[in-house]
Amino acid sequence: MPSRASPRRAREFPFALIVLALLPVASCGRAPTRVVPTDTFTVALPPVLPNVPPSRFNVPIKYELASLLAVIERVVPQQFGSMDSIRQVGDDSRRRYAFEAVRDPFTVYADGPVVRLRAGLSYKVRGYYKPIIGPTMSAGCGGGEAPPRIAIELVTPLALDRNWHLSSQVELVRVEPASATEEDRCKVSVLRRDITDQVVAAARQALTDKIPEIDERIAAIDLTSRFTEWWGLLNRPIRVADGAWLVLGPERLRLGKVDGKGNVLTVRVGLDARPRVVTGATPPAVARTPLPPLARDTVSNGFRIALEGIIDYATASRAMTTALRGKIVAEGGRSVVVESVTVSPAMDNRLALAVHFSGDARGTLRFLGVPRYDPQVGEVTMPDLDYDLTTNNQLINTYAWLRSDVLRARFRERAHVPQTPVIDRARSLLLLGLNRKLGAGMTVSATVDSVTVRGLYVTRSALVAHAEARGRAAVSVRQE
Repeated sequence: MPSRASPRRAREFPFALIVLALLPVASCGRAPTRVVPTDTFTVALPPVLPNVPPSRFNVPIKYELASLLAVIERVVPQQFGSMDSIRQVGDDSRRRYAFEAVRDPFTVYADGPVVRLRAGLSYKVRGYYKPIIGPTMSAGCGGGEAPPRIAIELVTPLALDRNWHLSSQVELVRVEPASATEEDRCKVSVLRRDITDQVVAAARQALTDKIPEIDERIAAIDLTSRFTEWWGLLNRPIRVADGAWLVLGPERLRLGKVDGKGNVLTVRVGLDARPRVVTGATPPAVARTPLPPLARDTVSNGFRIALEGIIDYATASRAMTTALRGKIVAEGGRSVVVESVTVSPAMDNRLALAVHFSGDARGTLRFLGVPRYDPQVGEVTMPDLDYDLTTNNQLINTYAWLRSDVLRARFRERAHVPQTPVIDRARSLLLLGLNRKLGAGMTVSATVDSVTVRGLYVTRSALVAHAEARGRAAVSVRQE
């Protein structure tokens, strides 16, 4: 199995800590190269990386309500009524009135799952009374500097439909005098009536008549082009290190809860993706999938990334030599000092350790063992490490004391290296790839909760580890 790590980079990830060398999955999108065993040497081939369930990224989309406000302003009239439109007061044909109300600009803010739009109406009224005998008399209110006012409020939840359009259900929840004081009521002396309720009713009807058009205009707000742009950004490979790329592999967007505060509405979307790390000198070719329809939300448990790490045996030998060189092993008053260790593959998914030593005896002992990952101590060990009797006979016949349970136990004890440095390195690389801006208005952020080794496999030219990283991630989007 050809090594995909350069000698310089391979040294950064020592033997037994290969798990997250971030040289996994495939080179430039191709299927992983598998070693074909020869007739004279058989090794256990690692299975293809498992298909983990889709990962879920939280995607809180920040929607600036200014654009929504512009739609409402265009639909809702700024003026209600007219002084030229004379209305009758109830059933009394001798009492009539006309009113005219002018609307202030709406203010808009998000209040949890709904959007509230508020405005005030300043109005004036002219009343007309036609007595039985004599000319028509008139009088009014609101002609001064402080006209009476009416408060209005519209409320609507906002959501996205499956075709990436906004949807609303506008309700008129308040049309009433702005305060309980006399200043916000209109009593017309010649009519001997308080006309406030009539003006309020007329304003309510005018606003109610506009609600279908408001919903229709909001539904016309099409976010497809913006989401298509973001979807393209999610498809781009993310460089996490020299020769290593993170591919998010987006598959589906799902609508979750909608809430907001102030002038920003947050639409919580879930992104189904199959992230993976790909190696290669240039960015991998990634199939660009079209933006799919928005799906319904489902339960999410964060992301899971299947990883495959490799290291060649020359690098493994250097790392093991560093771990064991100079170690003194004593037995029965005699001792040997480890000079170097050569690591090579053996049959039945085992590694061979050729330990070169000097001291009271000089030579090379060959040990065989199956590499195991011990999650409790965070190390890769070879607990079954034992003498290879087929190659050690002559040396042991000369130095019988070398074949010792104590000696074997000492080598077993030392033939391991903590994995913490590489796990930390792997976590930092993933975090580097998952915490960045992808484009204008889009930011990826993530935490890596755990990195777990799932299996170690001995191949002809490298030791291969399968691992899984788990965490939580979000893609923050700001739609203006």
